[in-house]
Amino acid sequence: MLCLLIVSPVGEAQTIKYDKPIVIRKGGTYRGNWQSLDPKVPAVTVATSQKVIIEKSNIQSKGTLIYTAFTSANLTVRNTRGVALNPDRPLKEYRYPGRFLSAEEFKNIVLENNEMIGTSGIYLRAYKGQAKLGETIKILRNKALNIDGRYSMGKGQYSDKEYRLVQFVQFNAVRKISGAEIAWNQVINEPGKSRPEENINMYLSSGVPSSRIKIHDNYIQGAYAVNPRVSTYAGGGINAGDGSAKTVAEAAGHILVYRNEVVATSNNGIAVSAGHDIEVYNNRIIASGYLPSGAPIPAQNVGLYVWDARGDKARKTFFNITVRDNLVAWGNPLKGRDIQNPTWFPDCEPRKCYGNRVLPGRITLTMERQEYTRWLAKLKSAKITVGPISK
Repeated sequence: MLCLLIVSPVGEAQTIKYDKPIVIRKGGTYRGNWQSLDPKVPAVTVATSQKVIIEKSNIQSKGTLIYTAFTSANLTVRNTRGVALNPDRPLKEYRYPGRFLSAEEFKNIVLENNEMIGTSGIYLRAYKGQAKLGETIKILRNKALNIDGRYSMGKGQYSDKEYRLVQFVQFNAVRKISGAEIAWNQVINEPGKSRPEENINMYLSSGVPSSRIKIHDNYIQGAYAVNPRVSTYAGGGINAGDGSAKTVAEAAGHILVYRNEVVATSNNGIAVSAGHDIEVYNNRIIASGYLPSGAPIPAQNVGLYVWDARGDKARKTFFNITVRDNLVAWGNPLKGRDIQNPTWFPDCEPRKCYGNRVLPGRITLTMERQEYTRWLAKLKSAKITVGPISK
């Protein structure tokens, strides 16, 4: 058993004693402090379809923090703090910081008021639940710092070039789900300390016409290349529809993205590159094009776009994309002091992209900082706490 000395928000030192990894094989409520110092072993493995609640816990790992696969998990994690440790392995092993949660073939996932530090986020593949039983996905009021896919280069080091594609939330083949919601989360990524792809990505995932996937009222700040001074980076804020599909049933669809604040995510702010029946509206998308140091970002691209990236129109799986009433301020300082590239709509259908406003003039780092102040005021007004709730 190892101990970690941490400092609480009020400045009081607190020692956490960690137990060895745990495998949960029956339902119930679990509280504890678990860690794994082996990148191949999750700190917590859920190996049952019975309802499991993990709460008021501390989890850290050199690999996956919480793992469940092929057991139709019904899992709730709340008021829990997760820290990813450097795997401390050579580059040839391609080890990257652990996912806070990696779940495959599950039936119900609820993540509420958790804190994630240096993890590679949340990966959810293949929903197997039933809407009539209320089985769905809820990712609500979580706080994440530095979503990181950089590969380890040995003890205490990360590669400055090589990385894995990771996200704050990745849906992969989560299809025909009712009641799914990603809301009121705070995600902040710092340049040089993180490497997300999109912070939220809907890959070949869909709601249903009567209950669309809702992505709303999130604050997302920062998305950078491993080296933010290079020009190659394909990540960003939110991709509301991704993945080439041969059929409508396989495609991303029936998704709502609204009232989010997306700030300083370099390459793009909000994108729709695939899918159908997707609506993006009333979001704030703000980026100066500068790093916090004041250096311009070579990978700065476009704030908001609709683009049939994989030729899905020909397969009739890219249609009915609505992008309306968003506020965009997307500076591109390497092209000029007051130059912006706010929107790009090469594949919007007629009268489907409208009412989007562009802030005129130069976009500054001060304007980015004001968005965080706006977010804090929004939380206060809504009486919402992100991250663990202390008693």
